[in-house]
Amino acid sequence: MRTAIARVELGEVRERRVVEASVEEAVRSLLFEVLGLWNPRESDLVVTKERLSTIKPELAELYGDLDVYVVSYDIEWRDDKVVDKRFFVVVEDVGGVASEVVSELAELSREALSELEEELKSL
Repeated sequence: MRTAIARVELGEVRERRVVEASVEEAVRSLLFEVLGLWNPRESDLVVTKERLSTIKPELAELYGDLDVYVVSYDIEWRDDKVVDKRFFVVVEDVGGVASEVVSELAELSREALSELEEELKSL
């Protein structure tokens, strides 16, 4: 099985790679890499499992409701909002799913960072 892994920093995709492993194996292996990047004094380390249907419903109709893992290691908490500054996305490499999911999550991160910046300016 092929699994896509992408690294997103400050709303921009910085790295994409494909590994020969199941999604679950890829997430476990990636966590060892992330431990070296994570600063526990500055941020939480959070792993979430999303469903493709909540990120890109039209793709879930085509490829099934795949699991999408997000490994966030640089997070800004503001009241009830969470802004992922740096994170990895892990998803099964099927069709164009990985590229579209990564692009969507990077865009959401960009928007959240922009909103956070505006909020900080108004303080």
